Amino acid sequence: MARALVKTHIRGFDQEVLRGGIPQGHVILIRGASGTMKSSLAYYVLYHNALEGTPGLYVTLEQPAGGLLEHVAALGLKATAVSDALPILDLSRGREHLEEMVTKVGAMTDDTAPRGEALIAVLKAKVLELRKKRKFQLLAIDSWDALELMLEFQDRRAETFGFFEWLRDLGVTSLLISEEPGYEAPATALEEEFLADGIVHLRLQPVSETSYQRRVQCVKMRSVNQDSDDHTLLFENGRFEVARAIG
Repeated sequence: MARALVKTHIRGFDQEVLRGGIPQGHVILIRGASGTMKSSLAYYVLYHNALEGTPGLYVTLEQPAGGLLEHVAALGLKATAVSDALPILDLSRGREHLEEMVTKVGAMTDDTAPRGEALIAVLKAKVLELRKKRKFQLLAIDSWDALELMLEFQDRRAETFGFFEWLRDLGVTSLLISEEPGYEAPATALEEEFLADGIVHLRLQPVSETSYQRRVQCVKMRSVNQDSDDHTLLFENGRFEVARAIG
């Protein structure tokens, strides 16, 4: 049976690029350099789905919830309209916050076990608690890089695989925001690209000596015969849309 599709609500992207939307339950990597509007795009997808009655959860690890709300308000998105359907889990204090949660719930009972195991256990427990309470169907983690740093993966390949499998077992559609790796990044730094069901790549393309254009490319989308060409990504009047890129 064909999977249900999750709309991104990016004009021209769902039908022309994704042939309908993101297959439900996929883990999607939204990757790009700073300034490419990765966080804005992820929140936008969850926001418009929440407006249509599909609840989501936005996990922020890089900026406080207040800063995120100010940012989306500047984009013309009214977060108050979806406050119940799109809560924000604020982990911007990083490891300190998770340490407090571990202490509070007494998750660390074995002093000889790696601390990272307790941190990821309490993080998963919190997300599962919200999943049960809010019944969210969409999850955004901003960002994968910050989460990996916070959890201090010892065996990056195994722990990345385990986390992606856990996301799939949640039964939700997940968006992982990630910075573009450097040219000299080790092969293990690309492990999440192999594990992800889909990759949406954002970048700034120079069009003259002084101006740049945002581009979006769906590099990969399992179960979809997607259009992998470059598209211009526009944001005007509170809406994202794509247009065919002209070289």
